[in-house]
Amino acid sequence: MTFGLLLIVPLASSIPCSAQTAPSEKGWLVIHGGGTMEPEVRERFMALAGGPDAKIVMIPTALADAEIPGRSDQIARFLGVRNYTELHTRSRDLANSDAFVEPLRHASGVWIDGGRQWRLVDAYAGTAVEREIKALLARGGVVFGSSAGASIQASFLVRGAPGTPSNPEGDNTIVAAPGYETGFGLLPNSAIDQHVEERARETDLDAVVAAHPELLGIGLDQSAAIIVHGDSFFVVGGQVAIHDGKKHVGGAAYYLLSSGQAYDWKTHSVVAQDKLPLALTPITASRAPDAPGINSATTGRGILESRETSESERITYQCDVNLYSVGNNVYLGRPDGPNRIKIQAREIDTDKLREYTCTY
Repeated sequence: MTFGLLLIVPLASSIPCSAQTAPSEKGWLVIHGGGTMEPEVRERFMALAGGPDAKIVMIPTALADAEIPGRSDQIARFLGVRNYTELHTRSRDLANSDAFVEPLRHASGVWIDGGRQWRLVDAYAGTAVEREIKALLARGGVVFGSSAGASIQASFLVRGAPGTPSNPEGDNTIVAAPGYETGFGLLPNSAIDQHVEERARETDLDAVVAAHPELLGIGLDQSAAIIVHGDSFFVVGGQVAIHDGKKHVGGAAYYLLSSGQAYDWKTHSVVAQDKLPLALTPITASRAPDAPGINSATTGRGILESRETSESERITYQCDVNLYSVGNNVYLGRPDGPNRIKIQAREIDTDKLREYTCTY
């Protein structure tokens, strides 16, 4: 990430926020920074939703009207989803109707597309749609959101300035827009920004957190995502900035988490990683051509490095867990005999780090 600066309008003095709480204990959030979606993000969403036969609800409402036709079909092909329903309206009355929200009551996954946050607020904030999304989380489902679909999951909504006759898309350089500062609250006590590095937004959450110290500011680079479950989240696909109201290295009001690192909601701190002597960085990663959402062994080429001496070697490996070569992923490990190591990784349907065997 590089440092950048944008003007921030004055923040409202009082924003509805819950007490310091963690997200739903059963459900999952996949919160993506926009731009290219790495295979790990897609595959984790599909695994958590239940695979290609899962019932998925697509919500393209953040897009402009002209962008919506065919969008859900495109996303379904990208995901490999066979059973999906598009949910879209600009009418709050329709969003409050039983018939409209019925697909959400049977779904295990929700996909909230990018676009403009204010369109999601106008259509769904405080309606039956928002309530049924929260009910899906409570029963263990997964909600994905990218760009606008990421920010709307927070309790404090950034960049929600609505469209006007002179600017129908709205102004997404305004960080806090009066009347559009409350998101769906799927991730309590948070403010989520996206496209951070690409659009030089590194410091934009500083003023939000300074004005509302109960919030955790989360800034997602393009392609990066956080996977939220229970009392923690972990990072995949890139870097994430954490704005916690404190000063960090160089006087910055944020610090960075990289792929594989995790954050603990209870302690408000980074989860400590084991001091293991080896690090495996995949250069290539190939898995069996199973349907999305299936855990499988990975083969490829990588760099195996000693964290104690910085010595390294290029290896051809086979590991009995999904590994990914995109997103600057580094897997820590320890020796386990000749040409064998044990690495720590997360299968695609869990947030738990476990040990897996790799041979080379």
